[in-house]
Amino acid sequence: MDTPFNLPHHFLSYRIFRYPNSTRLDTMPSTKRKRTPASRPPITHRTSGRRLGHRVPSSQGLKISSGPPQTPIIPSASQLRTPFPTDSRIETDRSVRATDDDFDDHVIAAIDMKDHGTVGCSYYSAEEEKLYLLGDSRSGDIETIDALLLQIKPTVVLTPPRVDLNSQNQDQNLAQEDVSSAYIPYQIDVRPTPEFSSSNAESKLLALKISSTHEQRIRFFVPQNGLAGPEEVDPEEMGFTLQEGRLLHISSFIEMDNPVTIGCAGAVLTYLQRRRAAAPSSFEDGNEYQIRALQMFNLRDTMWINSNTFTSLQIIQSESHPNMFKQGPGKKAGSGKESLSVYGLFQHFTYTPQGRTRLKQTFFRPSVDLDTIHERHDFIAVFSRPDNLAALDKMTKALKHVRNLRPVMVNLRKGISTGSAKIAGFKTTVWASLLAFAFYAIDISDALREVSGAHILTLRTKALRVFEAAQLHRVGRMIQEIVDIDNSEEQGRTVVKQGIDRELDKVKDRYDGLNSLLKHVALEIAGTIPAAFEVDVNVIYFPQLGFNIAIPLDDYGAAAYTGSDDEWELMFITENRAYFKDLRMREMDEKLGDIYGIICEKEIEIVYDLAQRVLRYENMLVDASDICGDIDSLLALTQAASFYKLTRPRMVEQNLIRIKGGRHILQELTVSSYVPNDTLLVGGAESETNDAASSINQNPSMLLLTGPNYSGKSAYIKQVALIVYLAQIGSFVPADSAELGVTDRILTKINSQESVSKIQSTFMNDLQQISLCLKQVTNRSLVIIDEFGKGTNESDGIGLACGIFDYLLCLESPAKVIAATHFHEIFENNYLALRPHLHFGHMEVQVCEETQEIKDQITYLYNFRPGRDNKSFGTICAAINGIDPAVVSRANEIASLSARGENIVAACANLSPGEMQDLEEANSLARGFLEADFSQGGSDHVKAVFEGLFK
Repeated sequence: MDTPFNLPHHFLSYRIFRYPNSTRLDTMPSTKRKRTPASRPPITHRTSGRRLGHRVPSSQGLKISSGPPQTPIIPSASQLRTPFPTDSRIETDRSVRATDDDFDDHVIAAIDMKDHGTVGCSYYSAEEEKLYLLGDSRSGDIETIDALLLQIKPTVVLTPPRVDLNSQNQDQNLAQEDVSSAYIPYQIDVRPTPEFSSSNAESKLLALKISSTHEQRIRFFVPQNGLAGPEEVDPEEMGFTLQEGRLLHISSFIEMDNPVTIGCAGAVLTYLQRRRAAAPSSFEDGNEYQIRALQMFNLRDTMWINSNTFTSLQIIQSESHPNMFKQGPGKKAGSGKESLSVYGLFQHFTYTPQGRTRLKQTFFRPSVDLDTIHERHDFIAVFSRPDNLAALDKMTKALKHVRNLRPVMVNLRKGISTGSAKIAGFKTTVWASLLAFAFYAIDISDALREVSGAHILTLRTKALRVFEAAQLHRVGRMIQEIVDIDNSEEQGRTVVKQGIDRELDKVKDRYDGLNSLLKHVALEIAGTIPAAFEVDVNVIYFPQLGFNIAIPLDDYGAAAYTGSDDEWELMFITENRAYFKDLRMREMDEKLGDIYGIICEKEIEIVYDLAQRVLRYENMLVDASDICGDIDSLLALTQAASFYKLTRPRMVEQNLIRIKGGRHILQELTVSSYVPNDTLLVGGAESETNDAASSINQNPSMLLLTGPNYSGKSAYIKQVALIVYLAQIGSFVPADSAELGVTDRILTKINSQESVSKIQSTFMNDLQQISLCLKQVTNRSLVIIDEFGKGTNESDGIGLACGIFDYLLCLESPAKVIAATHFHEIFENNYLALRPHLHFGHMEVQVCEETQEIKDQITYLYNFRPGRDNKSFGTICAAINGIDPAVVSRANEIASLSARGENIVAACANLSPGEMQDLEEANSLARGFLEADFSQGGSDHVKAVFEGLFK
């Protein structure tokens, strides 16, 4: 293998020549290196040169390809990462379930992960004959997959080649034990990547025989290949297809905008198809391996929240990066940047890569576990205390120097010790990262001990247990004693300190002495060259190529001097010099050898030994790095709470939302002042008791907002959802006070995400969103509906909106619902019966009709007030937005007629005086034309008649 070295060098001539460094070290002590002129820049010396210190090139990576045998990695039963406890009961149960005879107990799961950590999962329960699908979980990792396996308890796991569960099931550093005792409670089946294609999966899902009562009565056809045949033939025979109708129907059960999960569902369907084809003859009746229902599911102890909700509430929202070099796919590109979003407000307070990852995971997976939520709130409360600000500042300063050690340890195990040091500097290398981590982790540990009131924090106790100061100090001391930080940073590679190895020190001293030796030899050779030849003589040392005499080329491209005898042998020619060897060069090659190669080989041995010693502490270092990420993410929530003036919510067991002085965390940053508002909602209890039923009847479970356009209704309903969301990720909330019960789902119908790739209208998209909400709703859910029904005929929209409100109110244990609507007919015509737990509200405005300008007649106060308001002031909003005054005036006239109950058609048929005059003139002209006699006279007569008509 070629082993390129990068070496600064000196010419031995009457001038000094310096060549740029370009280094890489890819060898081990036992590797036999080929000597190639193209792989190494030279070391040269000049006759007038000065002695330089030992400067060797940067080695960008320590690639361990040979050398001392490495410790074999063998998994043990105790260290094998198992997704759930492997006690004897579970093992017996799973061993039985793994047989084909008991397929009714099988759970077939497919898991995929791609697109920078997007995890998708789908599984089939043979007992329920149901296919479950997970919404794509972004910012996922192996822990997410472990949690899914623990929750699903599969018997068979299907994965593509890019997800290697076999290797993930092994710990990074496994002891040498008998792996035969290790037990994995499921069968792993690695399937080809095309089986996880979302496009293929969609067609398989559409082919499922899943129907409901209304689908048996109503069939949705769209044209496909044109019409053919008589009208009596079946629509499918006339070129129509049911595919789009089935897609619309299935989209009401599951979210089709989850490509990774949809691909996993396709893999499960393909597996079931193979099992069905291979089934015994007794199963040929087609009743085995059937799918009779589809259902979405979410990770245990996490809130169910889909991508539409994330977008509608602007929780996480990316946009194209303005820097073209950071656009597109790639680990560092990310395809965009965070837009104006809730997550964007918090991410700037993180300092470590693992902290940003952990914070994003927290935002994608809000918790429904009260203990977890209370722990995060306690952490923020403790570190927000004034007497802990010094410790907080100390920890944030230390976290700025902490890197994620997981990729660092991976590189160390691979033997890459410097990585991209030539590009990013030595501070980004393995040894610099480890040394900085060991130093600053001790600072973080000390700061945690200084925090007042932190004894109640579980994370603090765990961190102090993981941050073993003695081991961190030992790791830092090992690196500091061996690695020459100053020279390594200067040369961009790992340099071993003096005094570590006596033989290495001798070789380095010999290398440093080359300066004077090359100068002396160059003078001797220059003295043998006749005075007639005016040439610069250089003696150059090339790693692997040895010592050479460099002679400049003449105008004809030949060497200006080729030696006085046959002892000069031409080795190679570059752009401006020819290189020779004579007896003296060969003698130096033989006695001195490849000095730089010897130095590199010896340093590789030392660095390799250091790496093996550091790897003994790998588990401790990785755990400490992960704890730093947890601490960094929670400190980000702490600093954001102080910066945005957030308040700790009171989390309770009851199913309620009680907010005093709530604010929209994004909206208040875009206006000079924001008007806070109160909210009260009480959902149904899990088990209805007399007290619970009485509480629901007295307090609202549904709040319907009416009122003018542009009055703040949408901002109000969104702020309630955001306050609930922020509380359950563990953050403080933008409110004066908040008492909140746990919400298991936030379901929204706010914005319609339109796409030309979907063959459906905006209203059809709205129907799919509301259908999915109704199928997912529970008593612990929060449902947000903003002006549903406006995309169709008014009467149909009113009927659908009224039906949905009535359905949600009539649930045995109702959910918490906030809806905004302009359909005042629902209330004026008593389409929706009044109930004690149905409350109304509106956003207050002040109207001054004495103002001449229409746009100045209304003042928005943005205060929430109980009761209904049937005025929309749409024409005033039109005037504010610059609509022509004539249009606004006409709209007001029509609105007034409609309010008085007059015939709008007849009113629109009335003509203005000008229009009446035009009509009379046209009528007179027409009558004159009909009465004219064109039968007499010629063309002159006809012309005279027309002139008379148009006078």
